[in-house]
Amino acid sequence: MITRAPSRPLLAAVLLSVAAHAALLAGSWLTLPASPPDPQPLSVRLEPLPPPPVPPAPPAVSRRPPAAPARHIAVAPRPAPRPAPVEVPVFAEPALPAAPEPAMTPAPEPAVVASAPATFRMPEPPPVPSFPRKGNITYLLTLGPDQTPVGRTVQTWEFEGDQYQLGSQSESTGLIEMFRPHRFHYLSKGTVSDQGLRPERFLASVKRGSRTEESLVQFNWDEHSVRLGRIPQQTTVPLPDGSQDVISFMYHLALSPPAPGRIQFPFTRGPRLEMASFDVLPHEMIETPLGRLRTVPVVQVREPGSESLAIWLATEYRNLPVRIRFYNRDGEASGEQLVSEIRVSDQ
Repeated sequence: MITRAPSRPLLAAVLLSVAAHAALLAGSWLTLPASPPDPQPLSVRLEPLPPPPVPPAPPAVSRRPPAAPARHIAVAPRPAPRPAPVEVPVFAEPALPAAPEPAMTPAPEPAVVASAPATFRMPEPPPVPSFPRKGNITYLLTLGPDQTPVGRTVQTWEFEGDQYQLGSQSESTGLIEMFRPHRFHYLSKGTVSDQGLRPERFLASVKRGSRTEESLVQFNWDEHSVRLGRIPQQTTVPLPDGSQDVISFMYHLALSPPAPGRIQFPFTRGPRLEMASFDVLPHEMIETPLGRLRTVPVVQVREPGSESLAIWLATEYRNLPVRIRFYNRDGEASGEQLVSEIRVSDQ
């Protein structure tokens, strides 16, 4: 048997292991650490923490973006030195550049614009502007129940500011004028109020044949009295509100057409003042030389022993009276005026 000698590497490893174990057993190089010193006593004290710093508030502009444009608009129309009428510059605001957002327009501005005209507006004028300032109506005049043509009537009106003047002249022609002339002249002057026409002076002259009667009526609205009657016998009586004469009431109704039904107001032809009742009837179509007209009949309620009349207001002609019919004391038709021409002017 052949025995092999151990290899060198193996022998070196054995020797190194032996040396290491011998050193470990000797313990000459291994020293234990010294014990640590006794710990010092620890002192602890609790104190409240300081309050956290308050973050700075964001600027008002960042939270309300529209505030910047609002200050710009307020500076322009309302400078500090201007006195009380600062609302007037507000009317110049539409010329400024438009705000980028609707919310940027200050809410009070529209109210100021609306209140300024109401504050400085003049009192509303009476309803004359909706009515021709001046004009005349020509009528064919007939007499009797058979409506015999005898002449013509011309009514005129003129408004100047708050003053009015109304006239009516009826004259017979032909044989009637030669043998039994008829002339009816009326003149009414007064003012226009919120309630309509307020006559101040009324003159009536009526001629039938050789007999002529003249009456004068003077309305005193301040003293609520009226002096009236045939000339020269006259008397003074109390003046009720809303009193009208035989001419003014036609245009009073034309300015303020009444609703269907019965209306009442004090009424005079010259000799006396009495309460008159009128029935406003449904619309009626009538034949005239101007064609077929749509009208509102207003018929006076007849009183025994008294004259009465009826008028037809043309709705397509500013409610002008286009037919006027007269009744005698017996209730019979004594005459009629039917429109043949209308002329108006605002000059």
